[in-house]
Amino acid sequence: MSLAGEGEVWLPRLPGRRVTPADAWQPIDIDEFEPAAWAALREEGNAAVVAGPGAGKTEFLAQRAAYLLQTGICPAPQRILAISFKRDSAANLGRRVRRRVPEHADRFVSMTFDAFTKGLVDRFGAALPPAWRRRERYEIAFPTDGDVRTFVNEIAASAPAGLRERVRALKPDTFLTDVVGGLSLPVALPPVLSGDEDEDARSYAALQWWQRRYLPPGTPTVEFVMLNRLADLLVRSVPVLRRALRLTYRFVFVDEFQDTTSAQYSFLASVFGTGTAVTVVGDRKQRIMAFAGAMSDAFGQFIADFKAARHDLTWNFRSSDPLVQLQHIVASKLDRTATRAISKATGETGHAPVELWVFRDTDAEAGTIADTIADDVTGGRHSPADFAVVGRQQISRLEARFIEHLARHGIALRNDDAMFGKLRLQDLLKHEITHLMLGLLRLAVQPRGLPSVWREVCTTMSQIHGAEEDFAVRQVQDDLAEAISSLGAWLGEHDIDDIDTDKVVDRVLKRIDADAAGRYVRSMGTGDELTLLVDAFRARLHHVAGTSKDWREAFEQFESADAVALLTAHRSKGLEYHTVFFVGLDGYQWRYHRTDVVSSTSTFFVGVSRAAQRLVFTSVGRDGRTGVIADLYDMLDDAGVPEIDKD
Repeated sequence: MSLAGEGEVWLPRLPGRRVTPADAWQPIDIDEFEPAAWAALREEGNAAVVAGPGAGKTEFLAQRAAYLLQTGICPAPQRILAISFKRDSAANLGRRVRRRVPEHADRFVSMTFDAFTKGLVDRFGAALPPAWRRRERYEIAFPTDGDVRTFVNEIAASAPAGLRERVRALKPDTFLTDVVGGLSLPVALPPVLSGDEDEDARSYAALQWWQRRYLPPGTPTVEFVMLNRLADLLVRSVPVLRRALRLTYRFVFVDEFQDTTSAQYSFLASVFGTGTAVTVVGDRKQRIMAFAGAMSDAFGQFIADFKAARHDLTWNFRSSDPLVQLQHIVASKLDRTATRAISKATGETGHAPVELWVFRDTDAEAGTIADTIADDVTGGRHSPADFAVVGRQQISRLEARFIEHLARHGIALRNDDAMFGKLRLQDLLKHEITHLMLGLLRLAVQPRGLPSVWREVCTTMSQIHGAEEDFAVRQVQDDLAEAISSLGAWLGEHDIDDIDTDKVVDRVLKRIDADAAGRYVRSMGTGDELTLLVDAFRARLHHVAGTSKDWREAFEQFESADAVALLTAHRSKGLEYHTVFFVGLDGYQWRYHRTDVVSSTSTFFVGVSRAAQRLVFTSVGRDGRTGVIADLYDMLDDAGVPEIDKD
């Protein structure tokens, strides 16, 4: 039984991979490492690393990976498995490790939780117990709360009398995470499917869900939480698979651990509960996924169940001291025992670190923010990418207004929350296949002056085609040079207004070999399919081509790397900007604050902690002070945040 995915090759220890003594190892590409980080990095057993915003959680994991690989503590052919909750987080960590220890990059696997469980089911599904084994290829679905509500009402009506009210009381918004995700699948289907009144209502409802979506003849329909439960059943019923996973992945990292669901946690414990050193990293104060089933105290349960050592990181490398003080005030509302972080960032002069601006209307708000950004950009102090406009929700309502005002200064806006196909722009722009396709197009119209783009395209193409030997890599480079030249000539013959952009995408797919790229995407374990990415790529290219004068401008607009970011607080998590404008501090944007004050305050904390040097809150009117978010204003007052009337 092989655990290597499609395109993966088992590699022995290669010549030139020197082993550094553990006591002589030093961090790579960073100047400082706090004492608590050193202790956590050298931890031999399970570890819970609790780190607030700006502490460098991703960098810590990259350094721990380098330490384990370079010292031989994780010897070849053993690998390190890093699990993240977002695709871009997984990709970011993978890139950091490749930059620091390229000679060991083949033994560091970074993917999302969903991708890991999906990969197991895809490769080993034939080993599932007979009752759960399916020949047909499944389809992934994303049911709405309305779909779930309809299902619950239907099964409640036909449930045994003793279960009806309890089934009907199940909440649609947590049904998948708590009910379906909370069921450990039995090896054989139990009689509960026939409606035994003694059975628990949650188990009854969960098995009915499986009965209707996965078990009937035809194409099975699954959600990612169902793939998680199937993967859990796999490792429980196939002991050799669990042993193979533990032998392969001697060390496991889990990032953003505060967002772990009960299903993900039980899977982690089932597979890596013994025989593996598990390091979890996160910050309970940034637990913003409660609506998606995040556990209430994942760290506490992990420390108890895995007998893990706790390490608290207290340095903040991102934010200046006044911003750290504000963050601590908010953090203390979420955790009374929160320790104030130590700012390691040098503060700037020439502007207030944090302010609250009050406007008469939304147009004045957007205009003033645009003027402020333009002053900094024109003065040469910063680029547009150093700024972010962050909102609580429904930021699409802000897009047109900010585009108009920023355009007066020749500055672009990028809505990271915008949908293209079935992907958010932020997710599309983070994917390797997007970088590959866009890189080819950019090189086709600008063959010189883009060395980093050329290197990235060459690396990805080499990985797609399994080119590892020097001669194979050179062949890939030769083929790429010819493809870029041919594509450039073809684009030169077709004006941007005279051709369907789908034909451009088709040309690129032909050049990269879509079948090979599809296999590569599946082997990456991201949980994505090439079709999903290509459809989103087509939609984005069509969108930017309509407002561009030529191909070069369209390809630059596609990425909009030098643009002000517009995004929700949720999507800003893990990112940082010099200046953040946290807009809409009012009752409308935060109207659901009191339905879950803890989660809402955590979202506020995430948005607040994205700024490195300057944070500006904005509000239209003053209804927020006495409305549903009066407690958020109290925190600003406690921090001494000045309120400035911009009328």
